[in-house]
Amino acid sequence: MIVVGSSVVAAPREALWEVLSDPARLAEALPGVEAVSVDDERRFSAVARPRTALGETRLALDFEILEQRPSKYVAISASGSAGEGLVAFTIELTLAEAGAQTQASWRADVALRGVLASLLQRSLGPLFNQQVEDVLQAGARIGQGAGGS
Repeated sequence: MIVVGSSVVAAPREALWEVLSDPARLAEALPGVEAVSVDDERRFSAVARPRTALGETRLALDFEILEQRPSKYVAISASGSAGEGLVAFTIELTLAEAGAQTQASWRADVALRGVLASLLQRSLGPLFNQQVEDVLQAGARIGQGAGGS
């Protein structure tokens, strides 16, 4: 499923991009993150329990930063499991200056398998967009030195 969205984030573009392009800082911005393992400057794994339409859902995901254009763009892929379900997505985030804030736009290709797919079929788009917005808001706080989620 293709999911698109946009949001204005109360942070300078450079500060937000630095969080989104750094595995350790990006992992800190994930909703409900419990554990993080940074492999290198492009890869990390995380266990998180974000709130979803099903309540808190335990996700174990491997992330990779696929492409970066300083201050403007980052592409990230993730795959892993949520219980017996499988989750995979690739997201492209484009950042533009909006005064002292940042206009963030994204396009994601999201795939769910198993029970998760049938349970979230109708709500996946809004749910995914809310998770992205949560990451961006936490990223803004981290980028400005105020801590994560």
